[in-house]
Amino acid sequence: MSAVKSNLSKEQERMLCSMFDRAKLSLLFKASVHGYSGSSFHQKCDNQGPTITVAYNNSALVYGGYVSKDFAQTGQDVYDEKAFLFSLDCRSEDFILRQVPVTNGQPAFNDGAYSPNFGSLIFLYNNSNNVFSNPGNYFNFDPAEIHGNDLVLTECEVYRVEGCGEYLTKPLRNIDWSPGKRNELMEAIKSWKPVITSVSKARVLLVGPVGSGKSSFFNSVSSVFRGHVTSQANTGSAGTSVTTQFRTYSILSDSSRNPLPIILCDTMGLESDSNAGVDILPIYVQTTK
Repeated sequence: MSAVKSNLSKEQERMLCSMFDRAKLSLLFKASVHGYSGSSFHQKCDNQGPTITVAYNNSALVYGGYVSKDFAQTGQDVYDEKAFLFSLDCRSEDFILRQVPVTNGQPAFNDGAYSPNFGSLIFLYNNSNNVFSNPGNYFNFDPAEIHGNDLVLTECEVYRVEGCGEYLTKPLRNIDWSPGKRNELMEAIKSWKPVITSVSKARVLLVGPVGSGKSSFFNSVSSVFRGHVTSQANTGSAGTSVTTQFRTYSILSDSSRNPLPIILCDTMGLESDSNAGVDILPIYVQTTK
């Protein structure tokens, strides 16, 4: 099955990202694929950190809401001073981007077990492709500017907003990257031995979503120890996993050409679609006597 694709054009995505600092968007939920329901929304979007809900209608307006806090089905009103509603007017070549901040002293969203509820705007209302609009509760806005008075969804997506926080004022930890320290670490890895004598080498399993850089990580480690750039593992950018089967890789040292006591095990990328990579859902095997 093909990867789930965003409805945002490159220019629309660029405009939305301009509302944040150094951010990028990662698609979590698409109603036409995962379902127009609160349960489907929460299955994909709970505990994902900052998210932006993006709605589409036939009025050529792209609109929605951003929150910096998790959806977690707590059943509570959540206060978030960073939250806002937005509208991107695409009816002309010069897009018009509008932002509406949360009303002072009001919660940003209700964290119930249903669809995205921004108080003034409720998406996937009653588990359908409709939107409930009530300006003045949580947010105060002009309906014509936000959704063009068109409350029927043609699509609804939710994205994780990645990298929108401020840089750390100081490094989380101080790391010595000097050549001497690098050689010391490399020698420590070369001479390392497993505690269990019956095990000759450690196997490190690389697991992660499509495009997270598992194969590239192996190539980088191998290049460091060989002393020149290597590309033994296939890498690239695609909607589905470039790695098509489980493989193990030994790492050779440049000086001795002997393999290191560590083997990296590369896997296909994690994917939500069945028969397309490593399934992220648990596999239950029923046995009978």
